[in-house]
Amino acid sequence: MKKKIARNLGQAVARAILDMDLQWSASFGDLGLNDLNYSDLFCRMWMDEQAHFAKTALYEFMPGVSRRTAVRYVQSLIDEGWLLETSAEHDRRIKYVSLAPAIAHRLEQFLAYVHERFGTLD
Repeated sequence: MKKKIARNLGQAVARAILDMDLQWSASFGDLGLNDLNYSDLFCRMWMDEQAHFAKTALYEFMPGVSRRTAVRYVQSLIDEGWLLETSAEHDRRIKYVSLAPAIAHRLEQFLAYVHERFGTLD
């Protein structure tokens, strides 16, 4: 893609991206989740058709950090109750993870803000 963007439109897009990042911090910072890698994880979980994910699949949802860091982040979210972990009925060693309702609610509010903010660019 080599399409050139007008400077004023490019600046408007850049401001919208920065506003989106600030809104993430405003929405999740009080929980200690202002790192944008949490945004990657939560958005990928939310937009997928599945309600529950194999715990090990979640590490791929955080491409900006190492696998070791992603493991640590996911476990911390489970420990703090922001992700819910259940065992598979057929094999208790297999763990499934879903978004806690409080996180899903905050994420939906954040996405509504982003939709509205980027909608002003047209």
